[in-house]
Amino acid sequence: MNRLKIILHNFRSDQRGAAFILVAAGMAVLLGFAALVTDIGMLVLHKQRLSNAVDAAALAGAAELPANPFLARDIAENYALLNGCTSDPPQISAHKSCPDAKITVTATKQVEFTFARALGINTGTVSAQASAAVAAISSFQGAAPLSIPNQDFTFNTRYILKQGSNSPEPSPLGPGTYGALSLGGSGASKYESNLKYGYDGKLTVGDEIDTETGNMSNPTKRAIDWRISQCEHSPACSPACYEPGCPKILIIPVYEPVNIEDGQVKRIKIAGFAAFLVERVTGQGNENYIEGYFIRLAVDGDSVSGAIDCGVKGVKLVQ
Repeated sequence: MNRLKIILHNFRSDQRGAAFILVAAGMAVLLGFAALVTDIGMLVLHKQRLSNAVDAAALAGAAELPANPFLARDIAENYALLNGCTSDPPQISAHKSCPDAKITVTATKQVEFTFARALGINTGTVSAQASAAVAAISSFQGAAPLSIPNQDFTFNTRYILKQGSNSPEPSPLGPGTYGALSLGGSGASKYESNLKYGYDGKLTVGDEIDTETGNMSNPTKRAIDWRISQCEHSPACSPACYEPGCPKILIIPVYEPVNIEDGQVKRIKIAGFAAFLVERVTGQGNENYIEGYFIRLAVDGDSVSGAIDCGVKGVKLVQ
């Protein structure tokens, strides 16, 4: 009987020892899984945040290309740092070429582990890279119902965007036309709405558009006066210093004539897009003009390498 008790006691002790070993092994496995799920999950999260940061930095910097590559690098670096690229300084390269330009932002970040420390792994590294290119836009939504002939534009120079019927110089579109386009329909009411808010359809390089006849001085003055009044920036936007989204900025199709009848251009083909900051609309009736200064601008719009550069560029992420 005593021998049986000793055997049973030893058996129970062996079971407890085996259970302890199994529990210890299970804890190691659980710790490994916790490290895998938690710390690798943290790596994925930081990788996504870093990717978003370099994307934003590249897009912000590219908006200054190709005219200001040094400013583009400064802006990209500031965006990257503000969005969490703080472990290591971001690496930025801006490539200037004509007519296109590109900026690349590369960043790495050290991520502190929690559970993996028990396995001797203290940190992990994530990295991300983004490139953004700027090129002349090939299409745009929100254009003003005006037109200007294809030409070599000069920055910060005044242009007549809408002629008056008593203009000392004839309208480029011929008699009876003063620079207006028929976008989404004809008539003074549609023209005024498009001039005030921008045409809600998309225009694309190569599209052919009918011109709009008539002076339409009152709709012109009402729409442009309203746009000017909507600039709430301080100081007010000027050709030398302006906010990209200011209502005083008009995006206008640059054209080549297509159909000419009796000296009047009836139809034009869009060759590109140009931006002008409107300073004033002058006069009434026959003396009604829109004056704007040519500016360079980066906008949301489809861009294509090799398109005619009329000063309005689109920015997009590229490989």
